[in-house]
Amino acid sequence: MTRQRAFSRPPLFGRAGELRIMEESLTDSSMVGILVEGDVGMGKTRLAEEVHRRRGGKEHWLRADRVLREIPFGVFGMIVDLDEPGGLPGRVISAVTGDDAVPVVYVDDAHHLDEYSLRMLTQLAAAGTIRLVATTGHSVGDEFWPFADLVDEQVLAQMVLEPLTPEDLRTAVEYSFGGIAAQGVLDIVDFHSGRNPGQLLELLEYCRRKNRLLSRNGVLVLDGLDTDFDARARDFARIDLDQYSMAEKDALELVIMAGEIDIDLMLSIGLGSAADRLVDVDELRILGDTTRVYVAREHHASETIRYSAPIGRSRKWYGIVRDYPDHPSRRSRMLRTEWALECGVAVDERQVIEAAMIAIEIGDWHRALRIMSDVRADRLSAPELYELACLYCNVGQVALGLDLLAHCLHKACCPGLVVAAAVLWANRKVSHRTVALEASDFTAALDRIAAHERDCCTEESCRLNEKSPDQETTRRFAAESLDDATARTLLQMLESVVGTHGQQDGDLLRQQALDASLPDVYRMGVALLCASLDLEQGRIGRADEVLTLVKRELPTVGMGTVVLRMLDARVLLEQGDVNAARRSLQMPQSNDIAHIASQSGTSDMMAAEISLLEGNLDAALRSARAGVEALDHWKQFSLLAAALGVAQYVSTLSGETDLAEDFDVRFARLARSGLQIESRRALVFTLISRWLRTSDPESERQLRQLLDDAERDQAYGLSAQIRFLLFRHLGEVDVEQMRRLSGLGEGPAFRTLGAVGEALWKKDAAALLRIADAERSSAPDVAARCVQMAKDRLHHRGSVPFSRGSNDLSVELTEREREICGFLVRGMSNAEIAERLGAAVRTVEGHAYRLYQKLGVTRRHQVAEALARLNIEAVGAAKQESENS
Repeated sequence: MTRQRAFSRPPLFGRAGELRIMEESLTDSSMVGILVEGDVGMGKTRLAEEVHRRRGGKEHWLRADRVLREIPFGVFGMIVDLDEPGGLPGRVISAVTGDDAVPVVYVDDAHHLDEYSLRMLTQLAAAGTIRLVATTGHSVGDEFWPFADLVDEQVLAQMVLEPLTPEDLRTAVEYSFGGIAAQGVLDIVDFHSGRNPGQLLELLEYCRRKNRLLSRNGVLVLDGLDTDFDARARDFARIDLDQYSMAEKDALELVIMAGEIDIDLMLSIGLGSAADRLVDVDELRILGDTTRVYVAREHHASETIRYSAPIGRSRKWYGIVRDYPDHPSRRSRMLRTEWALECGVAVDERQVIEAAMIAIEIGDWHRALRIMSDVRADRLSAPELYELACLYCNVGQVALGLDLLAHCLHKACCPGLVVAAAVLWANRKVSHRTVALEASDFTAALDRIAAHERDCCTEESCRLNEKSPDQETTRRFAAESLDDATARTLLQMLESVVGTHGQQDGDLLRQQALDASLPDVYRMGVALLCASLDLEQGRIGRADEVLTLVKRELPTVGMGTVVLRMLDARVLLEQGDVNAARRSLQMPQSNDIAHIASQSGTSDMMAAEISLLEGNLDAALRSARAGVEALDHWKQFSLLAAALGVAQYVSTLSGETDLAEDFDVRFARLARSGLQIESRRALVFTLISRWLRTSDPESERQLRQLLDDAERDQAYGLSAQIRFLLFRHLGEVDVEQMRRLSGLGEGPAFRTLGAVGEALWKKDAAALLRIADAERSSAPDVAARCVQMAKDRLHHRGSVPFSRGSNDLSVELTEREREICGFLVRGMSNAEIAERLGAAVRTVEGHAYRLYQKLGVTRRHQVAEALARLNIEAVGAAKQESENS
């Protein structure tokens, strides 16, 4: 486990700017202080206490409350005797002003001040006798607001505290636990705390005390099956309902538990006006055309309300809702079924199963698991077993999911369901033969169906999955006229894809993705494979088209959503729209803890690629590590190879040799059966990383063989990736191939290769310098190569002036890096340098690689030339020894 920090006095995360404003308000001659406003937990008191501490901690601190509000001058009870007869105002003024010229008075919870205290403090501040630092809660409507006159006169500054930024949230989590936080951890903590600092710290303390976050190789990951976390976390994310009347609380509770409430029903029980007031403050909304209903705005407190209502009142509300003749939505039916189960009300088993299927469909996976907890698997139909198998696979319980899938096959009586089950198996199997299933079981299921000549699509159990006017989804496995022969062909196709790691005929995959007669699950799977293949071939537009088809026509839940998010972000990156790629990863599909955990790995994995493209290696390494650990923990092995390849490459670029080798070992151990997305791209990153670290000739041979294979397969995206990396890290230039590739695909690698190749062909030094300027921030090593080629290879004679920025590229070396440069120039080995510095050899290797990258070189004998070219001197002990020698 990563060592966790004590919570005795955590820092004021993300409030440095607010502290500065508060302190400046006390030195600004035009102001008399500041009023700090914010919800409970926003840190108003902590900020005021910090200012008080920084100023010596001896200035008057007044804390108002509900009790003292009923006593004239009650807030001053700690500094004067309120019971002493006569002259109380004078004694208060004397105590407050003291001996200081203009003392500062701190007033916490100023909204609870009595009118006498408020009037006196206002008058003293207005007269310039005192300065104020006051805190207050948010005002609602016409509610009392302290020191309003001073704020209106613009002599008392006002500051409203907002929730923490996402980056401040990350800092707080990682400070508290000492590791790298995976995106799923940040998402669930964000949802339950609302980024309210007080609620956040309480939630983190609970997580720390109960070990609710898992540490894997220095990365904090979310255990999406930790239902106790979901329930207990709500205790630390309470909603403050004190601002609402009892009727408003009842109306909110009723709508949240029922999912939606008809307006006429709300009126009939006397809560219509209360509900309308909640609409005004955006707690409720009114939806519908003919039938108008109230629905609640879901937030972190909704589940608290659902599970904290007293059982007696809950049963009463449920009875009223159950007996009212409305037509609730599918989600509302699901919530009402769970509500009945929580109340102990008898519910028909089929109603329970239907509710669980709805929860699975909308990504409410924990709710589905809770609803199904008492339903025996043998009571489920084949389609329902399939949905439950998908659920368990999606939440990382692959063995249990495949066991349920085996039961599904034994009950299956339509070819479409067998094909859908095979898609799930191909996506989740981690070895050629699993405990529950092997490839021959799917053919055997088709044999049984053919022998019985039955089609489950005509049976009641399957019709439960059909589309009806009040349902939003179609059957995911059934398809019109899917005969036995076609089903067997699709099974063979799946087995071929698994056996060749996704390398298939892209045109055939596209044709099948567009074929509406095939099962939706199969179409979704081949569409995602097709998009992956299009990316490998450099056909970004075609990949975008097929992903658009998936989003428009096909259901994407579970692993399908995970792969879709990754490929969608990849397409946007290749199109050059980094901001859109980043936004695509920030769109939550569900607030369910298991669903969030399942998305975590791809979010981090693509965040690493974005940071790598932007040249931010530190951020890329953090995200890459988090992506690998989340995918591995969640058993999303079809994406793990791609993540390990990127992580190994980023680790190598960062000089983290031990990390890179660890990722390399894990990549080599990864099972090579089952579906793997972008496995050849991952292999490219792995081979170039090995070569950079070890100069291994076998890695070079394999990389060049992979380049030949890519050219043969017309996988020009892969070819461009390899040639770009060879140019970037090894200075390898093939002008003819660079120019040829530039017209065969889309994306950054094609554009850079084409620009460099064209400049070299034309001997255009100015163009090379423009490329260097463009690449300076994201790839300084590429920029350095372009400058060197412009100066040396093209024998530039000054017809195009070199800009200062292009010439030196603003290369900055640390003191230690410059010292190591001196040792390298003297010809010392890494082991000798390590001994001289008293450091590990791995540490020196990391420094050396970072140096190579900054200087745009690949070998140590090139360091001296680079230092001379860039006007950099070795310093420190290394320089001195070099001069002495």
